[in-house]
Order: sequence, then structure tokens, then C-alpha cells
Amino acid sequence: MVALAGCSALGGADSGQPETTVSDDRVALEDDSAGATGVNQTLRMTVDETTNGSEWTEIGATYPRDNFTVDSAQHEAIVLGVDTDGDGELDRTFDESHVSGVNNNAYSFDVTLDTDYTLQTGDEVVVGYPAVDNPAEPGEYEVEVRLNDQQRATGNVTIE
Repeated sequence: MVALAGCSALGGADSGQPETTVSDDRVALEDDSAGATGVNQTLRMTVDETTNGSEWTEIGATYPRDNFTVDSAQHEAIVLGVDTDGDGELDRTFDESHVSGVNNNAYSFDVTLDTDYTLQTGDEVVVGYPAVDNPAEPGEYEVEVRLNDQQRATGNVTIE
């Protein structure tokens, strides 16, 4: 399940460290205003039977091609974690040493990982990606989220 909303609880920009509390939102925007640039997007996906038992190796998102722009992000700027018990706290966190690659094009990103973490049904994997430009026009937009390129979900994000 993926839902989109307009606020983010992963950031840590002021402290220099990622926060370990995430909101109840599945995908959240740090700034949901039209035309905002360099927006931190926090994506959460609940592991289902499709990826249960596999190592967490990838997470990514695809935005509407003609609306959002996705820029490159440095490994150390990406926040990664797993909420294993559904309490909104990241029980496992991963840093830039676990990121084996970050690929993007104008409308999507994929973060490849070497975590040695085995996904379990009900885990919520989290990625904070700091380099997305919002569309110039307000409205609802559909975003696809991918986990290990096996599990996919879509949701709507509202731009004000």
C-alpha cells in the first residue's frame, strides 16, 4: 500500500543526522508547493509476500514524466531504514556505505543497496530522496514506487 501526502518526517538537515521517526504517510513531500525545487521525498513501502524473504537490494520511484524532475543525489544524502514493528520508528538504519548505486533520469530514481537485510512481511522500508522538483501546476499526480524491482505500488501526491 502506498499513499501520498504533503509532509515529511525524515530529514535531519539541521542536525546533520537522519531522523529515525517517520510519519504515517507512505510517501511524503518536505515541500508540497508547486514549482518547489530540490524537495526531499520520503517513501515508505510495506513488504508483502512478493519480496518477503529476499534481501533488500533496491528501492525507487517513477514520477509523471512531464511534471516532476528528478536530479541526482549523493549517497550520503539518502536516508534508508526499516520499521520492523510498525511503530513509526526506524528499527534498522543504513548509511551511504550500504548504497551501491544511485541512478536517476529526468523522472525517476533507483537506489541499489547492499544491506544484508532480509525483508519480512509487514516491514516498512523507508528511503528519503533529496532531489525532486515539483510540477509547476498544482494538482494530484500518480507516483509508482518499486521495491527490489519485484513489488510495485502507485499512489497520488497532491501539489498545492
